[in-house]
This record gives sequence, C-alpha cells and structure tokens, in this order.
Amino acid sequence: MDADIALLLDALRRRGTATFLEDERGVVSGAALADEVAAAMRTPLPIALEPGDVVALQGGQARVQITAPLVAWARGLCTQLVGARETPSSVDGLLVASGARAALQWEEPGLLTGIALSSGRRAALPTGTLLATSGSLGRPRLVLHGLGQHIASARAAAAFLGLDGSDRLLVSLPMWHVGGLALLFRALASGAVLCVPPRHATLADALVQLRPTRVSLVATQLRRALDDPEALAGLRACRTVLLGGGPAPVTLRTRALAAGVPLAVGYGATETAAFVVATTEPAIVAREDTAGRALPGNDVQVDARGHILVAGPGVLSDYYGPTGRTLATDSAGRWDSGDLGHLQDGVLRVTGRADRRFISGGENIQPEAIEEVLLGAAGVSEAIVVPVPSEEFGERPVAFVAGEPLTLAALEAAVRAALPGFHVPAAWYRLPPPEPGPVKRDLHALAAMARDPVAAARLQPLT
Repeated sequence: MDADIALLLDALRRRGTATFLEDERGVVSGAALADEVAAAMRTPLPIALEPGDVVALQGGQARVQITAPLVAWARGLCTQLVGARETPSSVDGLLVASGARAALQWEEPGLLTGIALSSGRRAALPTGTLLATSGSLGRPRLVLHGLGQHIASARAAAAFLGLDGSDRLLVSLPMWHVGGLALLFRALASGAVLCVPPRHATLADALVQLRPTRVSLVATQLRRALDDPEALAGLRACRTVLLGGGPAPVTLRTRALAAGVPLAVGYGATETAAFVVATTEPAIVAREDTAGRALPGNDVQVDARGHILVAGPGVLSDYYGPTGRTLATDSAGRWDSGDLGHLQDGVLRVTGRADRRFISGGENIQPEAIEEVLLGAAGVSEAIVVPVPSEEFGERPVAFVAGEPLTLAALEAAVRAALPGFHVPAAWYRLPPPEPGPVKRDLHALAAMARDPVAAARLQPLT
C-alpha cells in the first residue's frame, strides 16, 4: 500500500470513536470509516485493475463521495473525479484525455458498479488524483497530483488556519473540485470534523443544521449569503470564512467585513492543490485585488512579465493527456500560473489573467478591471467582459451583466468614472442564465456569441 494512503488511513484509525464525518444520516467515527474502507477493499472490483491505473469516480450519495476516493487510493489507483454537472460530451473528452481504464460508481459502501472504458494500459501513475481545471478560457486540462502533494497542502492550510479537533469543516464546494477535495485532506491532517450537507441543501440550511466553524466559499456563494439573513448569521458564527476560487471584488469583501463575517481571502489553483497565499488580516482583506502572503513552504514570485510563479510542496507534478505526462514547471520547480500581479511588502495582488488581456486602439485592456468596477455598481450580481473584433480599434470590450435593476447609462457612467474612456464597453448584454456544467462561466462561449451577428441578435441588450 502506498505510504501516503497508509498515513491517511492511520489518521482515521487514530481518531477512534471520535467523529470524523457528519451528514444527514448521522455521524461516522474515524475508526468506523477506516473499517468501511477495509471492507470495500475486500469487495472484488467488477473490472480488473492494477495499481497505477486511472479510474473515473462518478456519482454516489454525499458520504460515498468521501469514502470512494479513499478506497481507490488504498488500491493504488489514480482517481479522476468527474463532476455531476459535466455534460456527456465534456465527460467523454476528459475520459479520453485520461485514458481511464474504468468508471466506477459507489452507491453505498458495499454496492459497487462499473464499466470498462479503455482496453489499452498507459504507463502507471502515482496513487493520487487527476483533477480538471475549470476550462473557462478553453479546453480543461488534467492536473496530476500524488497524495503527498495534497497532504502537504492540507498541512500548510491547517497550520495557517489553526485547525484542530474542535473545528467543523463544511463541505461547501464540490468534491470533484480542488477546493472541495482539499477539505477531506485538511480534516485528516487536523482532527477536524468533516460536515457533509445533503446534496441539494442551501448554504443557509447547511450552516444551521451542521454548525460549521470553518467555511470555504466562492464569490457567488458569499454574495448570495450576504442577502440571506439566516445564511449571514451562520457565517458570523464561524471562526473563518475563506473566500477563493477566483476574483472577488473589493466591494464584496468590505461588505462582508462590515456585516461581521470573519473573512479571509486566499489565492491558489487546481495546480497548487488549493490555496498557497492567504490572509485573515481585515486591513489586507479589504484592499483591492489582494490575496495575502505566501504560506510557509511556498515560494511565490512575480517575474518581469508580471506573471505569478509558484513553487511549493503542493504544486502539480505534471499535466496529463492522451500523449502522457507533460512537465508543468520550470527548472527551478516553479509553475507559471498565467495570472498577473505584483508583490508589495510580501503581500500578493492579483490583477488578472495574462491570456485575457487584449489591445484596443494601442491601449492594453484587462477585462477584470472593468468587471471589478461593474461588480461594485448598484444592482450588479455578475459581470463578464470579453473582446470582440473592431475594424477601427482591433478589438473592443463587450460586457455581459446580471442583476436588477440595471441601466445602461448608470453602468457606462460607473466605468467612465473609474477607468480611462477606452474601457467603456462597445456593447452591453444581459448575461444568459448559466448552463449546467462547470462552476465557472465559459468565457470563450460568451465571446463567440458576442462576435457572431446571428447569435448576438438573440441576446438581450441592456438599455
């Protein structure tokens, strides 16, 4: 058995009769969960697999989404966690990219079904995970981590947050995303209880029923919680509410702090096994674009191009695809995030993505700067800016916005007051409802709609 999974299972056994997991069905002690894993290990797999094979894990009720990866890792497998909201075509693409030998589904600890996928066997991978990036700027990439990298990341996060056996971690993010999966490793590393809400529970319900002390949220979740008195009361009762998963406008941060939410912010990615930069200091949290300081053991730098580079024990081994492993770091072990930023007195500011920046009439435009202004305007709940071709300027920004009430004149005035005039979008549309699938919006799809006259004619313009 891999030494790292042995370490994780030993952490469960040492928990003894103390609670490790709590959900709508009750509580499970560490020892009981370790016994479940051992029992599942004795259950023959429906498909012949060897250590180092990739296996896709799909579905299952909430508790099984915690136990199934542990069982797979105990068998020496590399797990590809498949999102429940992925479309069939995107799932097919990810499975082809990984060369998964089988797709397994645990409906209950003792009920295992599966189908064979690939007859060919690629080179063995380490016991660990293949997680898909968001793909908001193109086709998702598969990120390879060994269990040791997840464990190192969890230990750093637990030390930063001061987690201990009195803590209760809410599984508020999907387990097939690094932010959700990281909670499992943090609970094992710290002695905290893992609180798993029912699949369709609202955040408010989960906070009331499970009484977590630590919660991880993305900006959309926090924005909705601030508008829900019950959810807001639950967040106020927490020791830490960690905000991550992408840009968070300063207006949202300051609003949360003013409402009494113990807000922390962090910066990380699928490639870094969750956050590598963070802060709980309100004065830093309230600054525009700030992410905090590098966690001990991590080295965060900004190169001459303004790109954020990350090295550390949780940084990915490689990307993985049909041709096998692709080295993702430079000779110094640094991963180029593609994010833009700068460091001031050790505090990292993240200003946008290098691959989103475009030139309009000879001027650089960073869409995130316009989005930040729009998200601070009254009534705006979501804002996305994409470039479209322009004969005169090369490219011009187009804005998609959601919320109520919204008026074109007010939003144009807000952008013009905060940024040079060339940032004012050339066209404005209401943001279409999100499609089932990835958590993040597909920026390429929105840009394609704005560029296609036929598709743009079907969009609802803002007036």
